[in-house]
Amino acid sequence: MDLTRRQRRELGAIIALSAVLAVTAVGMGRFDLVSGPRAFGKYDKTYSQLLVKESAEERIEGNWDATAKGLRLQPGRSGTLTVKIPREREGGLAVLLSGQTGPGLQAVVLVSADGRTFRVAVRSISLDGRRIDLTPAVNPSGEVWIRIRATLEANAEGEPLILSRMRVVALQPPLRLPNVPIALLLILTPVLAYVTRAAIRPTGAAAYSLAVLFGLAILVEGLHASFTAVESPRWWELVIASQARAIYFLPPYVTLLILLGWQTRIASNSSAQTQLWSCFALGGILAWGGSCRLGALIELAPVEPSGDALHYMLLAQAMRSPYDTGFREPFWTWMIKMWFWLVGESGLHLRLLTVGLSLLVLLAGYKLFRDYTDRPLVGILVAGLLAVNPYLIRLSVQGLREEAYMLAVLCVVYGVVVADRRWSVKGQAIGLACSGAAVQLLRFSSYVFLIPLLLIWAWRQGPGKWKIVILPLAMIVAVSVPHLVHNAREFGDPMYSVNIHFLYARNYEFMIVKQTGCQGCPTRFEDCCTGPALSAKEYLFGMHTPEELLERTVRGYLDLYLRPTELFEIQSGTRSPMGFTFYLLGLGLVLLGSYRGVLVVILLLANVVPFALSLGIDPRLGVQTIPFVTFILAYGLWWSFDRVVHFRTWIGAPVMAWRRPRILSRLGAELMDQRFRLR
Repeated sequence: MDLTRRQRRELGAIIALSAVLAVTAVGMGRFDLVSGPRAFGKYDKTYSQLLVKESAEERIEGNWDATAKGLRLQPGRSGTLTVKIPREREGGLAVLLSGQTGPGLQAVVLVSADGRTFRVAVRSISLDGRRIDLTPAVNPSGEVWIRIRATLEANAEGEPLILSRMRVVALQPPLRLPNVPIALLLILTPVLAYVTRAAIRPTGAAAYSLAVLFGLAILVEGLHASFTAVESPRWWELVIASQARAIYFLPPYVTLLILLGWQTRIASNSSAQTQLWSCFALGGILAWGGSCRLGALIELAPVEPSGDALHYMLLAQAMRSPYDTGFREPFWTWMIKMWFWLVGESGLHLRLLTVGLSLLVLLAGYKLFRDYTDRPLVGILVAGLLAVNPYLIRLSVQGLREEAYMLAVLCVVYGVVVADRRWSVKGQAIGLACSGAAVQLLRFSSYVFLIPLLLIWAWRQGPGKWKIVILPLAMIVAVSVPHLVHNAREFGDPMYSVNIHFLYARNYEFMIVKQTGCQGCPTRFEDCCTGPALSAKEYLFGMHTPEELLERTVRGYLDLYLRPTELFEIQSGTRSPMGFTFYLLGLGLVLLGSYRGVLVVILLLANVVPFALSLGIDPRLGVQTIPFVTFILAYGLWWSFDRVVHFRTWIGAPVMAWRRPRILSRLGAELMDQRFRLR
């Protein structure tokens, strides 16, 4: 879109004013997302040892008996347990007690600031593990002594009192994160308003944009006032962590986007106008996708990352050499190490990394399928569906490697199916070498689809150029060999990073799913990765019949890609009847059209993953095919929309083709008759 010098100055002023409003609103907390109270462990002890040692910070007094199950108190006896808890910061304090008891228990919790003078904080407690809030009874800062005083009546019936565990947690104020993606709509919406107005009518764009900006400012203040009116001043009792306010900023943006798209279509439909519309649409998708992911992040902020994420964090912190990453593939550990070096080490920072990578997946999905189909709307639909996929939103805040893996896979596929239109052969080879190495070092089993994809790419280059494939293959081998050497030295198996997953699958299948046990299986599933070494061939073909292997693989493919199941919902983001219908339509169009190569890519990426997922193993194993399944759904939606837009042309063309001979013959007869009349 060409703007005059005056329009460019007006648009610059609008951008500056919108940026000031957005920064001010963020600084004043108008876009804050709020978590629930966060709990930090201050004391946690299980009294399950035969000998309980006392210390200056812990005193056990009275008639307690130390047993294997915990501290026991017989009927008619009493005892006290006193612990000292440091408090570095303001916040709440709670104690949780676990054990067993029956009628006749008289127990209270007392607190003290000096360990000598105690006062009753809570009466009539239980040992069922529920939280006992001590916040109102303790000082806001400094140390606190907590005493549990228990008496079991002499005539009490049933089992004796047993205190098996005591936990003390400090409750910290909610974490607040500004919803920056939605705040950016305060800038994008007025700019979009200006461009839309300028495209429809050359005058009044500045006033129109300022009116939109003023309306957004009123919306921000109105939503903030309604939110703070119901928020409890005592954060440890009630905190509203809601993202419901963000949705109100979408309708103005979407409405303007539709107006600009319609004007672009009926006015010029030029590539520049279409590209401008695509940029605004992608900006809105990233804003909403980022907001959804920050909302999920703030909900999980009080909870520690999962075991896998914590393991990667520990590996990154302890890493002394590039391949010193245990049995884990090294690339994700490298990324964490570099990220922590930039921003600091914490579970929240790790989750922010995966949220950022998840947004890059949206960009990569848009870029791949826009260039693959030469239809920007298809790329926009893919990015939009990925942005609102509930599974991807939840996954993006787990601190795991899946976002990085999807991003690297999309780069590899782009290099194979699209890059030849835009890059030189050497550029394609370098891109595939880098992205292929990243994929391999994120999941070491990726060679099963990397090699076929690279061979397809080499075949597409034509005669005389296939040798260029040696460059990406050599790069992948070069970065893989040190990891193989590390595995051989540490575990005695160069492919340990791959085979350990089949070891886990064997134990899970035969100990949990089938509950039959097997030769080499552990006696308890807590040792999920123990037992004799096992390769993929030994697990798949040595422990399953061909019929079982085929049946479960087919069932896995059906559940993932051809039936509206939970696994299909993870892949496509929906399993509603209408969504599944559009998916089947897109699948048929892709199968019969010129984009059937996507189906080949899905088959290569999925490989034997459907067999594992048929067992109920974590669906994270199949995330690499999600963008391509989403493309099939998006293509069905695009085709349906395109038929509606071109309804008159679509219906009228066959009719006009059928009527054309009669019309032309009649017109010819009339012309000939007029000619003879002139003579």
